[in-house]
Amino acid sequence: MILVRFDRDSGRFDDEEFNKFCSNNNIVRIEKEFINTGGEIYYSFFIEYHPKKPVQSKPDLESLSELARAQYEKLRDWRNELAANEGIPAYILMYNSQLYDIVKKQPRSKADFAAIKGMKNKAEKFGEEIIKILQETELEQQE
Repeated sequence: MILVRFDRDSGRFDDEEFNKFCSNNNIVRIEKEFINTGGEIYYSFFIEYHPKKPVQSKPDLESLSELARAQYEKLRDWRNELAANEGIPAYILMYNSQLYDIVKKQPRSKADFAAIKGMKNKAEKFGEEIIKILQETELEQQE
């Protein structure tokens, strides 16, 4: 429930917080009631809502070392090729943000890989291959 007060000085309802709340949530239903009590004027809003899901931000590739950037690119190429062969969008296999997390955390075992957010169910299928890509890229960079 949100109360929105009428500001007599400005001649407007003080609805900034209400509007912000509505834009930051998925509104299912609103019931409003006009209230005039002792000369104070309000709208009361009963709001049924669902929080909006946070938008995935793009990975900050600039923050990666040269090696990590090379590993990220190799993983992305591997994922894109695998997705193309399976006829599915690449993000179904792994998001770019997940590839970024893999590169940042540098897993050395399937257990390390499974501990990365969203990778638990993918560890058995992709863990060894991804760890191998990380290690091969590291060796290539050392040459």
